[in-house]
Amino acid sequence: MKKRILSLLAALALALSLAAPAALAADGDTMLETIRVLGILSGDENGNLNLSAPVTRAEFTKMMTAASVYKDSVGTGTASLFTDVKSGHWAGGYIKLAVEQGWFTGYVDGSFRPDNTITLEEACTALLKMLGYDSSTLAGSYPSAQLSKASSVGLR
Repeated sequence: MKKRILSLLAALALALSLAAPAALAADGDTMLETIRVLGILSGDENGNLNLSAPVTRAEFTKMMTAASVYKDSVGTGTASLFTDVKSGHWAGGYIKLAVEQGWFTGYVDGSFRPDNTITLEEACTALLKMLGYDSSTLAGSYPSAQLSKASSVGLR
């Protein structure tokens, strides 16, 4: 049951973060309010969700963390794991947690690229890892295996 709820929340976060406002269903306001109350999306300094704007890798790690059981265990002031995520970076604690949990990895050059727009493939891969799927549960190669599994479990 816990995994099913987490899957639903992750799917909602992915759908809302990658969809334009016009694509929302008639009860979109209710969904948005639920996502906001759960703390998955909080908006900018004015509370605007900016759903048509691209989502960065850093923003997505924050949303994933907010939808997880680890939402209350994010540290602050932690040492940086990546060359481009300096100590004190607003998403440093979220990124560290996401990497420690195995949801995300950095790049071979030692960077995380927190300001890069997250791709659908990266988002699906991270959410599947968060839900406990690993390479042994996927058929095929990246990214088709991840996209196929994400579809089959309702994330797309």
